[in-house]
Amino acid sequence: MSASTSSSPPTERRGGRLPMLAATPGDHPAIYHFLTGVFQEPSRQEFKASLEDPFSEPHDRLLLKHGLRIAGHVHLTHRVMQFGHSQLPVAGLGWLGILPELRGWGYGHDLLVAAEKRMAAEGALVGLLRTRIPHFFRRTGWALCGRHSYSQAGARVVLSALLARGMYRHRRRRRQLSIRPWRRVELAALVRIYRQNLAGTFGPLQRTEAYWQWLIRRKAYDQLYVALDGPDLLELDEANTPIVGYAATRGERIVELLTAPDCRGAAVQLLARACDDAIERDCHRITLHAPPEHRLHRLIVSAGGHQHDHEADHGEVLMTRVWDPVGLLRALGPELHRRAELAGLPRPIELGLLVDDDRYRLIVTKRNVKVAAYRNSRSHLQMNVADFTRLVLGHLDWHNAIDTGRLHASTALALKAARTLFPPLPLWRPPFDDLRAQ
Repeated sequence: MSASTSSSPPTERRGGRLPMLAATPGDHPAIYHFLTGVFQEPSRQEFKASLEDPFSEPHDRLLLKHGLRIAGHVHLTHRVMQFGHSQLPVAGLGWLGILPELRGWGYGHDLLVAAEKRMAAEGALVGLLRTRIPHFFRRTGWALCGRHSYSQAGARVVLSALLARGMYRHRRRRRQLSIRPWRRVELAALVRIYRQNLAGTFGPLQRTEAYWQWLIRRKAYDQLYVALDGPDLLELDEANTPIVGYAATRGERIVELLTAPDCRGAAVQLLARACDDAIERDCHRITLHAPPEHRLHRLIVSAGGHQHDHEADHGEVLMTRVWDPVGLLRALGPELHRRAELAGLPRPIELGLLVDDDRYRLIVTKRNVKVAAYRNSRSHLQMNVADFTRLVLGHLDWHNAIDTGRLHASTALALKAARTLFPPLPLWRPPFDDLRAQ
């Protein structure tokens, strides 16, 4: 960020700081002008789509005003994230920007803190963002948490490998699938297949039918293909439509690919169709965005490709923020109890969590999990707030945290209980929700 050219920050009120206001519909033209001036984006289509978000309100944008001019902006979004068998209210943070001439006076920090307070006040348990400047957000407690997961290979090589293995257009396949572009009357099929794949995942967002309609209208994808189990018949009643999978593409990227649980083979057919399209457009490679454990990654790697499963991707990282540790632990109580049950963890058991200057205690019984704040426990883990965030959300590298001394267990029992209750998880968010309209 560049420094201000003036010797002192501009002020518009007592206290020496610019006023911070919630946006109104009348601010939208000025907001668009501000964003394109600072970021050179979004497009008009993307900005219009953000205003049509079914969970969005004008006051979800916070503004700094310098006279009649917008000097700073941040946008909040409201979602529900699937986390195993639990659902967590989350808030996204984006488009945080300050006029170049006002940078260096702490206004970006002011906006960030105000946004965090708004997120917490409106019930979000976790904050989410994508950024290329993680150091700016670390100062208020944001932690690197989440990975970019995709595999990539030559489109012709992948298609040749599928043909050589008899996985595509095989005459003896039991189920003949048809792959074709999706039709708008088939929205309920997308809703159904997405919902069938949601339970037990960590990171994907819940999508209502209104949210799905918004995603479709937003048109951040190039093609949306469906796989049909049987002949291509136009059925207006979704119950009679034999759709068993879908894939959304943008350029050479497959940004989302899901199939019905009883027809996993449709994934190969959808991948092959995406390769066909890439070849026709004279693209040399295909990229599949999918959870780290998705079986198509192995297929693409075996065809000479590579899998990317790292925190950073071209400088962009995912970060999270937890404001209410007790509330989050209580929301995860059923999930924690389920893990204790499956692992046969002896109960009752207490586990203390010493997070910087704060203390929490988990009491795991045979019936439930209780959470208390400001309570000591003989068996405890000691860590910083960033590692606590990663611990609870399943992104902690246990070996690295212990070897570097960032995490300390008071007893062997505390370490065993913590590793049972907070194992590493395939935390991943599909990029389809965050794509910008073209």
